[in-house]
Amino acid sequence: MAVPTYEEIMPPTLAVLSNCDKYVSSKELDAETIEVFGLTAEERAERTPSGNSNLYKNNANWARQYLKHAGLIDFGYQHGGKRGTYRATDAGRVFQAEHPEGFGVDDLLVFPTFAEYYGGKHGSDDKQSKPKSTEESEQLTPPEIMEKAAKEIRDALAEELLQVVASMDDYDFEFLVAKLLVAMGYGQSLDEPTTVTPKSNDGGIDGIVKEDRLGFDNVYFQAKRWDKDTTVTKPEVQKFSGALNGQHANKGLFITTARFSEGARKYVETVSGQRIVLVDGVTLAHLMIDYNVGVTEEKTYVIKSVDTDFFEG
Repeated sequence: MAVPTYEEIMPPTLAVLSNCDKYVSSKELDAETIEVFGLTAEERAERTPSGNSNLYKNNANWARQYLKHAGLIDFGYQHGGKRGTYRATDAGRVFQAEHPEGFGVDDLLVFPTFAEYYGGKHGSDDKQSKPKSTEESEQLTPPEIMEKAAKEIRDALAEELLQVVASMDDYDFEFLVAKLLVAMGYGQSLDEPTTVTPKSNDGGIDGIVKEDRLGFDNVYFQAKRWDKDTTVTKPEVQKFSGALNGQHANKGLFITTARFSEGARKYVETVSGQRIVLVDGVTLAHLMIDYNVGVTEEKTYVIKSVDTDFFEG
C-alpha cells in the first residue's frame, strides 16, 4: 500500500493514545501506528519528495499537530512532561469512543480551535463549493503542498524557457549551450573555457569543452535548435558519431530543443568505443534552471521541521 496520509494516520494515533494513561514518545507511537498499516520496510523508509525527511514520520507529525489543534491530544513538554511525547486528553478519549470506525478532518471541524486553525489554512469549509483539486490538496501536508506547487512552477518555467530558447538564432543557441556547460563545471581549462566552432567548418561538431579544469580531455558537442515537437532519429545521432570519429574523439554530447526517438537512445547505448550523451529540450530547460542560466531567482522559502532525535536523545 502507499504510505498513509496524515488524515489516515490520525485515527490510529488517537486510538493508541486513548488506550494508554501515560505520555508516549513519537518513536513508540510511530512504531505502533505503522503496525496498523502493515507497511513494508521499503514503505517505512520512503522519503518526502524533497528527500529531506521520512515520509511516514512527516505525515505522522502533521497528524499529531491536527489532533492537538482539535484539543484531542496534549504535547508532553506543555504539561511538564518530556519533549517528543504525547497523551490523549479527556476530550480525545470521548471523541475516540464516539468514532470507533475512524474519522477525518471534517469530523474535527466541530471543535472551534481546529475550525479556526483549519479555516485559516484552507479557507471556506463549504465542501460543495470546493473543486476536486482543492479537496485532493487537503490530503497533503503544508510542506507537500509547497513541494507540489514548486514543481508546477518549475515545470511551467521550463516550458516557457524552452519556447524562448527555441526562438533563438542557431549560432546564439550554440553559445548558450557552451555557457551552460561552463556553468555545470565543464570547459574550465586554464587556457580556454570553451570553443564554438565556425559555422563554415564545423564538420558536424558545434563546440568543444574541456572535461575538467586541467584540460585532460575534450568533450565535443552538437547543438541543434529544432522545434520542440521534432523527433531526432537514429540517423542524426549516427552522423554525430561519425563526426566524433573524424576528430578521433570518444566523448560527445548531442543537445537539442527537440526530443530523441527510442531508436536514437538505444543506439548510443550500443555504439562501440564512444560515450555519447543525449540531452533533449525538457532536460535542457531543467538544467538551465538548476545552473541559473537564463533565469533569475525571485523568492526563496525555507521549510523546517521538528528534529525529534534532538528531543529524544
